[in-house]
Amino acid sequence: MNAISAKPPGGPDVLCITQREVPSPGPGEVLIKVHAAGVNGADLREREGKYPVPPGAPDIMGLEVSGEVVSNGSGCTRFAAGDRVCALLIGGGYAEYALAPEGQCMPVPDGVSLTDAAGLPEVYCTVWTNMMDRCALQAGETVLIQGGTSGIGCAAIQIARAPIGNWTPHRGQTVRRESPQSGRRPSLDYTSNTAKNPGRKFYRCVIQGNSGCCYFCWVDE
Repeated sequence: MNAISAKPPGGPDVLCITQREVPSPGPGEVLIKVHAAGVNGADLREREGKYPVPPGAPDIMGLEVSGEVVSNGSGCTRFAAGDRVCALLIGGGYAEYALAPEGQCMPVPDGVSLTDAAGLPEVYCTVWTNMMDRCALQAGETVLIQGGTSGIGCAAIQIARAPIGNWTPHRGQTVRRESPQSGRRPSLDYTSNTAKNPGRKFYRCVIQGNSGCCYFCWVDE
């Protein structure tokens, strides 16, 4: 199969096509024929030689993919050959075929193309794990989302509106209010006294989405 290699590390010009063997799925693994792969900050740093590859990870970049299931390893029952999936990987996504743990594979939602689906796993799993699992956002609560126009921020807004809680995008310089028909909440000017001293409105969970980073903290009431 074709795969993308970055040896030696460097800029985009070091990327090249190499030949690798098609991997075989082990127990609990799914073999995916890759349609598209996401591009994440970790991929860029790995290409530059600045991101240590986890033990046991393939030396091929790519942390999320979409495509069709080719075959399953033993113990896998959720997907059949030909199913459209997107998946989180420990690496190896920049190739024609990639392995993913079955538990990290998701069906591609109806109406979503395979190309778009490749950008779903990293962002939405990151937000869900932190905002819903760790911080346990509940219906009726308000979440402060910093960097609301980033990938993480947009995903957090969509999840919070779906319909699990309220959200307030956090932005600088100006306060912009959307029409009620848009379903959006007011944005918050973090340089204002209102943001620094919000009065009776407290935020229990804070998510920051700038530069692909995601931070959560508890705010005392």
